[in-house]
Amino acid sequence: MTAYFGFVPSAGLQTHIENALIRAKQTGGEPMYIIRDTVSLGITDELIDTLLIQLVHMLPESDKRDTMEKLSNFIKSTVHVLMKQLLGKDTDENVVKSVEFLALSTNVKAGQLRVGTILPDSLVAQMKASFAQVAAGEGKAAKPALATQFKMFNDLIIKHYMEEFNKTLDLGMFKRKASSLAQSGITKAVHVAIDKLIPSLNQVELEAFTQHYDTIIYTAD
Repeated sequence: MTAYFGFVPSAGLQTHIENALIRAKQTGGEPMYIIRDTVSLGITDELIDTLLIQLVHMLPESDKRDTMEKLSNFIKSTVHVLMKQLLGKDTDENVVKSVEFLALSTNVKAGQLRVGTILPDSLVAQMKASFAQVAAGEGKAAKPALATQFKMFNDLIIKHYMEEFNKTLDLGMFKRKASSLAQSGITKAVHVAIDKLIPSLNQVELEAFTQHYDTIIYTAD
């Protein structure tokens, strides 16, 4: 069995993804970088919505929620601005590499297109065990393992969508440096968010947290 992280894209983003995959097999038409940029920015926004913002909105109103929401929106805006700086006009020959990456970043679960990446089976097994522990009412005991697991999980997602995707772009030295620095900063910010969030969650909040992620971490059909 292959383990995945994958979120269900909005109808609009799914249409753009499907159009990009079709366009990659055609010759002529509008430059491919246009649809690549649309898809890349859409995935960036919806990925962060899925991993952070939707989760924050599950929390009851409090100073904790407000702080997490500000941090999540900061991460989202930072990544969006970075992506806009890295993307732009390019030849179809170069853009094909990005579209091929996109094809590797999608899969189908129960007939529904998902956007994500393959995860190590061992990590998913550990996370599922922690989710089960929380569901059994042992959330407090599960917190240390969950914090470690979610850092590893987010590191893999950031590596895939920033480091690996950026390898498909024709970046100069300065853009590569800027991307590397941004990746490091975002990774640190996410780790801070995890260290602040998970220890502060009560049993009910932990259940909402793990149930949310349980739906987007799965094995292939």
